[in-house]
Amino acid sequence: MDKIELSFEFVEKYVRFANPQYIQVYLYTKYLLNHNDEMPNAETVAGGLCLPADRIKFIFGYWVSLGEMRQIDEDTYEFTEKDKSDKNPSARPTKRKRSNAKMRPSYKSSEIDSAADKNQVLSGMFYQAESILGHMLSGNEIELLYSFYDWLGLPCEVIVMLLSYAAKQGKVGKRYLETVAIDWADKGIDTFDKAEEYITQLEEIGSNEHKIRTILGIYDRALTQTEKKYISAWTEELNISPELVSLAYDKTVENTGKLSFAYMNKILVSWHGEGIKDADGVKRSEEIYGKTKGQKSKKAEQNSNVQKSKFNNYNDTNKTDYDALEEKLLDMMLDN
Repeated sequence: MDKIELSFEFVEKYVRFANPQYIQVYLYTKYLLNHNDEMPNAETVAGGLCLPADRIKFIFGYWVSLGEMRQIDEDTYEFTEKDKSDKNPSARPTKRKRSNAKMRPSYKSSEIDSAADKNQVLSGMFYQAESILGHMLSGNEIELLYSFYDWLGLPCEVIVMLLSYAAKQGKVGKRYLETVAIDWADKGIDTFDKAEEYITQLEEIGSNEHKIRTILGIYDRALTQTEKKYISAWTEELNISPELVSLAYDKTVENTGKLSFAYMNKILVSWHGEGIKDADGVKRSEEIYGKTKGQKSKKAEQNSNVQKSKFNNYNDTNKTDYDALEEKLLDMMLDN
């Protein structure tokens, strides 16, 4: 057999979020199995990848915990054959229910160990967490992660995705992780697909924020919540491009001499109302405005001239005719 087959489900669940080394070991083991027509042991895989055999056994244990491999004896493993019914939604595990407790409960280590012994997926989650965080989990961290599973009702795969996203952001503190986990639970993010979609949205928002921060020259401080709301409204609700934000920023500084999110917002909302989506649209709008302004100015000037002309040509019937009066007085003097 000259190829390695991977299901779409495997790629969706593991390739994006699992430790790359774990994927490497999985693929290389598959390669050796197909090439030699027999399952290699940990020492063989370790020799090919230049890794310690104990490390390979640890990674095999990780795949066992996720149900992708099974352990036959101390040194023998094999890949599991996925049943076609796994693709049937009705055959999948039912969604976990969230606990009614308002505060995170405390757990005994024996309680968590017992749950992990009975649930390979749960124990696999702890394996993945250590890989993502880059260290062995402390008792408090294990309890925290278990609470996400037991208290919040989040599936293990969703918890792993949460950890992966947090690690990419460089935010893996316990308080932050708990806040995010509660937020996800409140939003009903309780499946792999929902978590993936939400993470994609967050990454897009983060990307837009980064672009706009660069445009506005904000490098040395974090964005305020108000500034984030403005950016979110522009990029998500109004679907305004960074190009337009840049133009609005230029006009804001030109007119006010400083960065003003409120002033920029008025410009962008106005452009959006006019259907302007790019620099060409702004240029056309300014040309139309210039012509309209010129026409109004010319008309106002004409109206002013007309009013002035009417005033000068006004014939006041009540105006005294001094010439006639002077002539009459002169006649009277001559008669006398």
